[in-house]
Amino acid sequence: MSTIETSSSLRPDMSAFEQSRAPLSRASHAPGFIYTSRDVYEQEKERIFMREWLCVGREEEIENPGDYIALRVLDEPVLIVRDRKGEINAFSNICLHRGVEIAVGTGNKPALTCPFHGWSYDLQGRLIGAPNMKGAEGFVASQKRLPPIRLARWKRWLFINFSDDAPPFEEYVAPFEQDFDYLQQENCRLAVKTVSEVDCNWKLVVENLIDLYHVNVVHTTTNGRTFTKDAFKFVPRPRGGYVAEYNSGPSTFSRKPVFGKAPWLQDRPEDFSTAGLLAPNFTFFARVDTVHPYVTWPLGVDRCRIIVYTLVPEVYRDEPDFAQRVEAYREFQKQVVKEDSEMLRSTQNGLASRRFTPGRMADLESGVHHVLNGYLDRMSSESR
Repeated sequence: MSTIETSSSLRPDMSAFEQSRAPLSRASHAPGFIYTSRDVYEQEKERIFMREWLCVGREEEIENPGDYIALRVLDEPVLIVRDRKGEINAFSNICLHRGVEIAVGTGNKPALTCPFHGWSYDLQGRLIGAPNMKGAEGFVASQKRLPPIRLARWKRWLFINFSDDAPPFEEYVAPFEQDFDYLQQENCRLAVKTVSEVDCNWKLVVENLIDLYHVNVVHTTTNGRTFTKDAFKFVPRPRGGYVAEYNSGPSTFSRKPVFGKAPWLQDRPEDFSTAGLLAPNFTFFARVDTVHPYVTWPLGVDRCRIIVYTLVPEVYRDEPDFAQRVEAYREFQKQVVKEDSEMLRSTQNGLASRRFTPGRMADLESGVHHVLNGYLDRMSSESR
């Protein structure tokens, strides 16, 4: 079978996943086509990314009025802007005239002006200028506005949702907040952000981030230095989410915190590590001194972008040479992503082979098994 057969409602046939759905002791990995099929990718866009809450960054990335972030979510142009009142707004980044993207990348603008024909918008998305349109009968510029996108702010994180029917963000995030509220992300600040692109399907990254089977093999000089399987504790949560605790230690080559433990984690051992998933693509890690989520964005069937955010307690922002010292986190994270990227590219190539047959899962792949089945649940749900 090389594709997921669907009805008009895009509800996939799950018969290809019988072995993946089995209990872990009898389970096999998923058929390769879910990582290589364009049909599956299009279904994921409609059934997951256009319906679920997605993290798009941190508030401190747009601290000032006029600051903006422009991005694409599976080819959907999105614009996040802070207005003059300090509110943060999300819109479709498409001019109401010809659909040109109004802004690119990041920056600051007093108003948003389309580079094609000069139509301009205020920071709340209202059309405030449309040159040479006086002859357009019935056209009233003041009645036009960029299509809004639902936005939620949580512990300085920004999330969007394209669906008007999706559950409220508060309901979506509640179990995750209950598990990780003690990490006080609202009292942390963004110190480092690294962006990488990898030639693999986005799901391979999300699965790999909870694949403890590879840690002592691939990450011998980074995350696998102190990890032992006996210390690994895994608790599944709905929708493929989870809470995991293990022993890995600070994300530095020195194995020491750059500034010290977080004030609220003083009682934790120095090798304290925890992780979780806020599906579909916000994988959360914390150490005794930092929080560093991975946000994974599909760029196509076999390519994705990985953004690693490193947060440190705000109390350390005034430390001498702060900017220089936090580079230790960046260098470590770059090495971890590099180590994974080589394996993920190879995995993608193997999954595309006509000779690939899914292998059995190991005990240490309980997280992969749970994440995969949460994904299959959401792809097949009748309620979507």
